[in-house]
Amino acid sequence: MIDLWLRSGSVGIVLIPFVVLYAIAWLIVWVTHQSPARPYFASCVGIPGPFFASVAVMFGLFAAFLANDVQRRDSEAQAAVQREADGVRTILRITEALGPNAEPVKTATIRYVQSVLDEDLPAMRERGGAITEDLGAIRNLGVAMLAPSFTASTPIAAQNAMLGGLVSVRAGRLTRLTLAGDTSAPINWLATIMLGILTQIAIAVVQLDKMRPQALALFVFTTAFATTVALIGLGEKPFSGRAIDDSPLRAAIASAERL
Repeated sequence: MIDLWLRSGSVGIVLIPFVVLYAIAWLIVWVTHQSPARPYFASCVGIPGPFFASVAVMFGLFAAFLANDVQRRDSEAQAAVQREADGVRTILRITEALGPNAEPVKTATIRYVQSVLDEDLPAMRERGGAITEDLGAIRNLGVAMLAPSFTASTPIAAQNAMLGGLVSVRAGRLTRLTLAGDTSAPINWLATIMLGILTQIAIAVVQLDKMRPQALALFVFTTAFATTVALIGLGEKPFSGRAIDDSPLRAAIASAERL
């Protein structure tokens, strides 16, 4: 259920929590004030206001832990793109120093970055993060870098530096692909939502004597609850929620194309 919601797109991620949680709040008001069970709830009037705070605190803590997990993945995704761009810059700067002999490596590097910008990242944004990995561009870069005609005329120090750049590119790419399809554990989402609903119930039971104050209190908390869930949901998948900045890769390739 959580996964279906997270795959519903930005509009669905925002609207569904409001619709569902407002419906739950309305149901609570109806059950406690207008349903056949009203006499039972009327006999429970007198629960003190601070009662709901204990449940609300637990909801706040779980929501904070969930939001922190989402923010951590966003930061790691951005760092992965930066690491990938740093590796690309290293390779391109060395190919510039080596001259025409390194042109095949430079061309393969530029084509790799273009494939990331034109294919990988758009696919991640459109398909909810996870994509089918295409190794063609990164394989061509590795083949060009290890070609005998290139390595035979390239200093060992330059080869090692370029291989280090390739390792950075591959590591950043692997991290990016891994994070693209990663989400928080469903149990964390379930715990946060259940504690939020329990907080709704706790707010309701301290306002059993009058329907309008109860409805208003539930409206305020439910709005905050749904907003929190929607905002966390939007950032759940780094590349399809909050857009990851690809300017480091664009800057790396732009610097090579100006030369």
